[in-house]
Amino acid sequence: MSMTCKATIRLICEYLEGRLSPEVGGEVQRHLSYCQNCRTVFDAAALTLEVYFDREVEPAQVDHTRVA
Repeated sequence: MSMTCKATIRLICEYLEGRLSPEVGGEVQRHLSYCQNCRTVFDAAALTLEVYFDREVEPAQVDHTRVA
């Protein structure tokens, strides 16, 4: 079975969370090994999850200067 880009992208978050069966996870992994476009989506999703769950982000400082 060859996984499509659409199917791969739909499964990326589940793959990153380890919620896929070994068979489906293997298909996603194989697809990511040769599809640069899906790999880019995967890398962005992985970074987003890493930032959201693993790092403490400093709140942005609010500038209350009035422009107009």
